[in-house]
Amino acid sequence: MKKLILFSALFFAGFASLSAQDHTISASAQLGWSVPGGSGVSDNPEDLNLDGGIEYGLDLLYHIKENIGVGLVLNRSVLAGAGGGDIDLFGARFIGAKGLWMMKPEGFSPFAGLSLGVSQLLTPEWSYTDADGVVQVQEEMTGSGFGIMPEAGLRFGKFFISAQYVVPVSYTIENIITDKSLGILNINLGWRQPFSF
Repeated sequence: MKKLILFSALFFAGFASLSAQDHTISASAQLGWSVPGGSGVSDNPEDLNLDGGIEYGLDLLYHIKENIGVGLVLNRSVLAGAGGGDIDLFGARFIGAKGLWMMKPEGFSPFAGLSLGVSQLLTPEWSYTDADGVVQVQEEMTGSGFGIMPEAGLRFGKFFISAQYVVPVSYTIENIITDKSLGILNINLGWRQPFSF
């Protein structure tokens, strides 16, 4: 019983301490350029001949300290490329949890982040020709796996520039492309807006 009372007292003391502090959340939006890479990206006919594309992302963070935040992140890339000879738009997305550390809570500051979650590749409908003729491949999510996305950047007040790297995840397209990987380097410009409550 004494342990329960002591635990309850510590819990409520910690809660009261948090309630007495100012709480801050921040939201950011970014836009940038994506550069794909990995074993499945090349000019070989059995690979996806992906070029660069547009990246956009959002996050929402709760700041446990002024310079440390944790929360949710969503990143999307639209990549131009060729699959089986067709030029089309391919998609990549990253959904997960994010941690962010800033050297200083205000003004000019370097920062670093790490996101963990799900990384996915989405392929459009495309076709290729084999010995039996033209084969149509339907639009589908072809790759999905555990995603890791480190980030580093510089903040100038609310404005920031950053580089993110989505660690390559493997994908398969209907036994045409098997056990290949796709990673993406994103170079971003963004805006982070804090909110206190």
